[in-house]
Amino acid sequence: MKRTLAASFFCILAATACRAQISAEGALFYERGHYWIELAFRNEAGRDTIPQHLVPAAFEIAKVGDAAGAFKPSRVEVVTFEGGGSAVILSSGKLEGRACYRVTCKPEGFEPVVIDSICDPFFFTPGAEECGGKALFRKYVASAFQKDGDAYTLNQFKYEYDFSDERSSSSLCIEPRFKTHGVAFEPSFEQGAVAYALGRRGTTSTDKRSFGFSVSTAAWVQDLRFGISGGYRHDRSVFQGTAGDSAMYTQSLTVEGRIRFDNLFDRVNRYCLSVFKGVDLGFGYAWYQSDDGDLWGSSDFGRTTPFVNLRATWTFLYGFQLSYSLRSCWPASGDDEFTEFHSLRFRLLLRDVLPAQAGKAYHPDIEFAFDTGRRLPLFEREKKVSIGFTFELYPW
Repeated sequence: MKRTLAASFFCILAATACRAQISAEGALFYERGHYWIELAFRNEAGRDTIPQHLVPAAFEIAKVGDAAGAFKPSRVEVVTFEGGGSAVILSSGKLEGRACYRVTCKPEGFEPVVIDSICDPFFFTPGAEECGGKALFRKYVASAFQKDGDAYTLNQFKYEYDFSDERSSSSLCIEPRFKTHGVAFEPSFEQGAVAYALGRRGTTSTDKRSFGFSVSTAAWVQDLRFGISGGYRHDRSVFQGTAGDSAMYTQSLTVEGRIRFDNLFDRVNRYCLSVFKGVDLGFGYAWYQSDDGDLWGSSDFGRTTPFVNLRATWTFLYGFQLSYSLRSCWPASGDDEFTEFHSLRFRLLLRDVLPAQAGKAYHPDIEFAFDTGRRLPLFEREKKVSIGFTFELYPW
């Protein structure tokens, strides 16, 4: 009996000794609407190494401070750099900015490895001490102007010219995003002007101002992200005419449920070549009203409509980005029983490609836009082809 126990104990020690030690370091990257984690493994001698048979089941990713639970990457890929060395890339649509992650790896033939503090480098500096003023700014100010990978939602300053109606327009759009305890609050403000060319009569302009807010929350269920949101928007348009200026006020309330499919594209997303992000489908209901006299209207959102919203963004060959949005409505009142509005955007992402000029921090992106159809809340027929320059208000 004693010999049996001793032999068993010796076998356990021998098996443990056969399992080599391995270490790893990790970093979180964001580029062209795509987040991923890059891991570098080293053996006991400190040399770069790649464990064999790495599969998604060998990894577990947990967001630090989030009790929602860990998840596994959708794709694991080994890449080799031109200057030598290699790394392991973990892809998942569940990765987002303003966060730190912990990765647990169980490679075949090695002891399990835990890599802590894999953080968004634009938001967190792991292990660094900061003064109270910097912490206040980082937590409550800077965080409001960062995005979570929504390539079709950008805080922007934009100038464009519409070839279809000989008019130029400029707009300033600010949409900070505050997120706490899984709930996001996003106020918005937009100020714009459109100038119409009237031949010998000169030009006339329309000033537009919009403000509103939205509240949303979302959660992952397997590989799909389900969300619900509610929002309010108020628009004021002032038209300049020969008989004087006239104003139109519109407002709307919307409730929407959304299903996001980003994580289903992780296996085909290839950094630099092709990335699908912001792919989602929404179903909602809207209450809206327009009035040319009183700011708040007199009918208390007397018109209603259900709607369906489809959005998708594709970045390919590193610097080309194509975005498409379709919103279909079925107004309960009016002449049209069905309306739809199409938005197509093609952007040249130049800000990280061209060298910065002296005195300038970045280059603008060039955007080609095509809009057509009828949209909430006025449902007036629109058709616009334009080219413009978009400056993002933050670098990440």
